[in-house]
Amino acid sequence: MLQGLWVIITLLPTLYLNRKHVDKPLTKTDYIGWSMWLFGFLFEVIADKQKMTFKNNLNNKENFISTGLWKYSRHPNYFGEICSWLGLYISSSHMLVGYEKFIGILSPIFVTCLLSFVSGIPILERQAMKLFGTNPAYHTYRNRTPILIPFINFPRI
Repeated sequence: MLQGLWVIITLLPTLYLNRKHVDKPLTKTDYIGWSMWLFGFLFEVIADKQKMTFKNNLNNKENFISTGLWKYSRHPNYFGEICSWLGLYISSSHMLVGYEKFIGILSPIFVTCLLSFVSGIPILERQAMKLFGTNPAYHTYRNRTPILIPFINFPRI
């Protein structure tokens, strides 16, 4: 059920855009959105590849990843995912009118909230504490490395 809701909400900007039958020239907003989508996609792919390579190394079985993009964010793959959906919204936003703009923005907001507060980060942070909570190096990493957005470390609540 949640997966179906995820698909519908995240695709809202695209669904609204595809039902329009207008042929307008590309704008700066298109290029900004596509650039952000590409940045997010590559960020996510690189983070996933780095983690897979790290996990496949048997010497890292008891370790946590803190290199590559993981040096700058504890969840860089989720940061990339959020950037991709935000980029998709941005690229479609100039074609959306009225209520469509407000409904379309639900896509990146939903992804951000779901990954940040429900299904992604909270679960992985609890798992990491169970696995590495007794490791002082992990606590140092956790205290120095932003949870999501590289270089921006929000205070803990």
